[in-house]
Amino acid sequence: MKTLLQDLGYVLDADIHVWRSPSYQGIAYNDGDEIETRIYNIIKNATDITTLSTELRQHCTDWPSQYHLTSARANIMRPFEQSLKDANVLEIGAGCGAISRFLGECGANVLALEGSPRRASIARSRTRDLDNIVVLTEKFDQFRSQHQFDVVTLIGVLEYANLFTPGDNAALSMLQRVRQLLKPEGKLIIAIENQLGLKYFAGAPEDHFGKPMVGIEGRYGKNQAQTFGRPALTKLLQQAGFETSQFLAPFPDYKLPSSIVTEAGFKHPHFDAAAFATQSVKRDPQLPEQCNFSLELAWPIVFANGLGLDTSNSFLIVSSPSSQVLVAPNELAYHYSTTRFAKYCKETIFLASDEQEIFVNYKRLGKLSTTYLENASSQAGSPEKLLFICPDAAPYVVGQPLSQEFIGIVTRDGWTFDQVGQFLKRYLNALTAAVVADGFTVDLNALHAALPAQYLDCMPQNMMVDSSGKVHMIDKEWQLNEPVALGHLIFRSLIYMCDNVNRFGRPANDNTHTVFDLIDKAFIALDMQPKQDDIDKYLQLESNIQQSVSGLNSHDFFAAKKARRFVTETLADSLQRRELELSQLKIQISDIHSSSSWRITALIRRLSAFFKSRNRNFH
Repeated sequence: MKTLLQDLGYVLDADIHVWRSPSYQGIAYNDGDEIETRIYNIIKNATDITTLSTELRQHCTDWPSQYHLTSARANIMRPFEQSLKDANVLEIGAGCGAISRFLGECGANVLALEGSPRRASIARSRTRDLDNIVVLTEKFDQFRSQHQFDVVTLIGVLEYANLFTPGDNAALSMLQRVRQLLKPEGKLIIAIENQLGLKYFAGAPEDHFGKPMVGIEGRYGKNQAQTFGRPALTKLLQQAGFETSQFLAPFPDYKLPSSIVTEAGFKHPHFDAAAFATQSVKRDPQLPEQCNFSLELAWPIVFANGLGLDTSNSFLIVSSPSSQVLVAPNELAYHYSTTRFAKYCKETIFLASDEQEIFVNYKRLGKLSTTYLENASSQAGSPEKLLFICPDAAPYVVGQPLSQEFIGIVTRDGWTFDQVGQFLKRYLNALTAAVVADGFTVDLNALHAALPAQYLDCMPQNMMVDSSGKVHMIDKEWQLNEPVALGHLIFRSLIYMCDNVNRFGRPANDNTHTVFDLIDKAFIALDMQPKQDDIDKYLQLESNIQQSVSGLNSHDFFAAKKARRFVTETLADSLQRRELELSQLKIQISDIHSSSSWRITALIRRLSAFFKSRNRNFH
């Protein structure tokens, strides 16, 4: 790659260790001076700059740092890992190097092109120990090489074509230029938001404008970022000379994907592709607090009507100028657990056989020096060791997670704690059956009943209910070195099920305000009454477990769970309430001439607070 750049007249800038044209000044695109300087210093001073770096992930304190530093970014390229080794890759729009790093670790020979010199220098710092990567700062439309690559990537780039590519149809022009840079049998990999993604119908702001409905209503200007729906993207790719294209759906979206579903996954009659969308809703850090409707309830209906791919929040597209198989036809979906210590990161691939059977294969992604991890916390009562269980394969169970019943209860207005209690009793019955089937005897009617250590992960989320009503245990990853208290297991089941709920319905005749209110009352519905010391102990134990697995600060986890409140209003509800508040303020304004000065001042303050709140929530 260095010889190619020298032949094109580029030189290595010794100050930033990036190749460039001597006259190049850069493009007007960045995340802000303070943000990019902070990201640069974090990466420069880090000792572990690998894709799965826990050190970098611990610096994820806001959206920009999360976007540039989290290990989840690279998941968007993981389905293609095997085909990247020794491939010549042109990465267009390298940003701060998160994807560049992964490409290099896969063994690709990478030319990372980035229009911003500062971001290019950050990308070089992120890849400083990888000789198979060179970074060039240049405008894409000025990169005039005749060299053809095996792979070209446009990860979060095509939507910006209007800003940086000349022509009446900038996106088409960019794709045509990419086509020229690809070998006839080469592959183009695109990741882009879906203009018609379901979360945008639910009120999520358009990513490039920060306002809802911009994409849905097509309010894009000629010189602005623009996203597209699937038919529009298909047409653009065909017009640009790409004979073959396959669409995959990353969830919650392409920026921080935890799951990716293929076209075959959407079509397979016995595969529950909707589960990946439903379970990823709360993993989207850009989702607003208030949505127009419950995405958790909507996704299964959308999938059942064949609209899952067309309304996925983002697309991952692989295209080629030639006719070829781009995604193995037996691969249905990929799921990634990468926000952990590297040795605990894993890939799960769902595969179909010719007989329509489905198999689940697991692969460890990080280096495993030991199966155990010493717990960093020395607080009394915390586990000293945690065992990670990762088999090579497991059977696929056709059915629905038992936890979906809980979500169906608490997301509807008028739900009661009697209903939650009945659900928990069903869960305990299923748990009892599993324990007995394994040859153990235990009484699960007492809060402090002790279960064998291997049942730590036996929560409703990991219980699949098949069409006959039989419950099957899946994905038991973790176990302690000590028995599991029933109260702790119920507690962790409730807290993680609540984590998967974006909007709770309004409870009937109840003033529940926090998740911990729900947990307290759920225990009462089971005729169990843990003391506050018990709840604090469960939460501390769970905090310690999470710190052991992910490296997250135990105190931060504890505080975040304690503080979480219910969201019971939809966006429409909140708008209606605020319109009522505004009407009341207008009535007061009409009488303002008769008000004393202190009342006028108080009213002005209320008006100011109202409009600040309105702006924060709806723009």
